Amino acid sequence: MSAQTPDIVLNARRVLVTGGARGLGEAFVRALVHAGARVIISDVLHERGLALAAELGQSCHYVPMDMSDPGAVSAGVHAAAAHWGGLEGLVNNAAITNSGGKNMDELTIETWDQVMAVNVRGPWLATVAATPHLAASGSGRVVNLASDTALWGAPRLMAYVSSKGAVMAMTRSMARELGAQGITVNAVAPGLTLVEATEYVPKARHDYYAQGRAITRAQVPDDVTASVLFLLSVSSGYVTGQVLPVNGGFVMN
Repeated sequence: MSAQTPDIVLNARRVLVTGGARGLGEAFVRALVHAGARVIISDVLHERGLALAAELGQSCHYVPMDMSDPGAVSAGVHAAAAHWGGLEGLVNNAAITNSGGKNMDELTIETWDQVMAVNVRGPWLATVAATPHLAASGSGRVVNLASDTALWGAPRLMAYVSSKGAVMAMTRSMARELGAQGITVNAVAPGLTLVEATEYVPKARHDYYAQGRAITRAQVPDDVTASVLFLLSVSSGYVTGQVLPVNGGFVMN
C-alpha cells in the first residue's frame, strides 16, 4: 500500500489516527508521514500497529486503543498527546461493520450495540479527550470517517449505515461546539474502497458501484488520502461541519 507524493505539507503536525494499522487507516498514516507529519497509530491490532510504526521510523509511534472501551479511549488519546507533547489532528477512522449481508430483522441487539459503541461512541469520546490538546495547538483539526452508504441508504448493512449517518450528524454538532476553540471538525465519506476490510463485500455490490460511478474505475485508498490531509492542514481552517463524499461521483451532493 503506497502513499502518493502529497501536494499538502504537514510539517511536524502531530496527528492521531485511530484504526491506523490496516486498510484506509494505514493509508492515512503512510500519507501523513510522507507529508511530514508526526503520527500516532492506535488500534487493537497490536502487532500490525507496532510493525507499521517501526517501518515508518521516528515520525511514527503506536499506542494501543480499543474504541469500545471508554477508559482505553481516554488513556490512548492522552498517551498519544504525551508522546509528541500535544496534538494538532485527530482522524477518527476506527470502525467495524459486523452487519454486512444481514437484513435488519436478522441483526442482534448485541451486534447493533457493538457497532454503535465503536463507530459512534468511540469517536465522540476520542474527540472529547483530544479537545484540550487540539485547542492548545491553536489549529486543531478533527476528521471523522463516515461512509457514502449512509448517503444512499445501502441495504443489508443497517447497523453500519446507521452508525455512519450518526457520524455525519455528530460532525456538524461537534463543529459548532468546538469552533470557538479554533478546532475544525469535518467528515469524509468514502465509497466502496478496495481494502482488506471490504474483502467480504459481494461482487454484486462492487458491480453496483462500478455501474453508478461517474469515474468508472475501482476506488483505492490513495483516492481518499488527499482529502483527509487537506482537512488536517492549516489551509482548511475555514472549512468546518462539512461531509465530503469521496466516491468517484457515485453520490453527488
